[in-house]
Amino acid sequence: MAGETTTNATGEKAASFGKAHVPYGEDGSGHYTLATKGCFDVIENAKELCLEALNKAEKPNSSTTTQEQALCIADYGTADGGTSMPLITELIRAHRKRDPNGDVLVTYEDQPNNDFKSLFFYVQGIKDLGRDGYSKSYLEEFDNVYVTACGTSFHKQCFPSNSVHLGVSFTAMHWLNKKPCNITTGVHMTQAKGEERDKFAAQAAEDWENLLFHRANELAPGGRMVIVNFCVDANGYHLGYTDKSSVCMYDEFNRHWQAMMSEGKITKEEYEAGTILNYYRNDAEMRAPFAEGTRVFAAGLRLVSAETKITRCPYNEDYVANKANRDAREAAKGIIGTMRTWSNSSFLTALDSNTRTEAERKALVDELYGRYEDAIAADPEKNHMDYAHHYIVMEKVGQ
Repeated sequence: MAGETTTNATGEKAASFGKAHVPYGEDGSGHYTLATKGCFDVIENAKELCLEALNKAEKPNSSTTTQEQALCIADYGTADGGTSMPLITELIRAHRKRDPNGDVLVTYEDQPNNDFKSLFFYVQGIKDLGRDGYSKSYLEEFDNVYVTACGTSFHKQCFPSNSVHLGVSFTAMHWLNKKPCNITTGVHMTQAKGEERDKFAAQAAEDWENLLFHRANELAPGGRMVIVNFCVDANGYHLGYTDKSSVCMYDEFNRHWQAMMSEGKITKEEYEAGTILNYYRNDAEMRAPFAEGTRVFAAGLRLVSAETKITRCPYNEDYVANKANRDAREAAKGIIGTMRTWSNSSFLTALDSNTRTEAERKALVDELYGRYEDAIAADPEKNHMDYAHHYIVMEKVGQ
């Protein structure tokens, strides 16, 4: 997919800008935030870690320039920004207790084709998050807070060296910089075997070291960062596969995608091109770049803490708890809706744009999700998108 030009579901052209992901939904609609209830829960689970990181991060140097006086918070891989806004609000509120009038700069990073329009709608209070207890944006609540956005991939350096006091990233840095190969035994690296698995692991290791090195450069001495990243935990659990049931989300994706190939609706090449461009690191893979002797270590980045957590799929949880009053089809739509926000472009871009019209490709992808939705509607209780994450805290030692 690297270097390809593709067309997303709204007809806008987009290239594989490092993460090879095209946002799903109408630009400016805030679709990602509205369709991903679970992401709020994932970030809520990181709130205390982030507040502690802010408290322990070295304060801006008030004896230097105005820009250096401002507290700089950077949110990497932010999507449309909505899911992290309650946390950013809490961080600014906490900072105000130690610096009542100081400037705060919140800067958002994502790929160039990101839905920045929705991000600014949310931040400026033009669009409502639709969350209980969150009635206005932090720009409406606090003075001396400023917002910018960066359209450079986090696989590169995004901000000036020594400028970020607190970095955060939620469910983003599992996306790889490039595809090492197609996976012929499934749609995701958790299904890869042999040489294909090895190639994905090697690419993921290279990308993880590189992006941590860039964060080390960007963090100010004494700065901290919290990364919440998809993982494979010690039990072998990962996104869409936990102790909750025997149904694995990626096996289901593969079952329906493979059936469409068997029926002649897509080609073998298109089936294999549906490989999703991300990698879930295990604990050893996550920790490797922090070891003494690596360039990440030499750049001053240190691992403070790391743990794994399971966050339950809110759509499945709601159905199971209230199934006597819940419609199975609506439950299925909710689960598919959150899956589609991040996976749609992987299947859409797999279809041959030289031989298929945009409408044909979109219809085929709609069929894929329609098949999966039907399967979930038949038994919502055993279908879910539980989350498995590493919750990682790191700091840059003074230099």
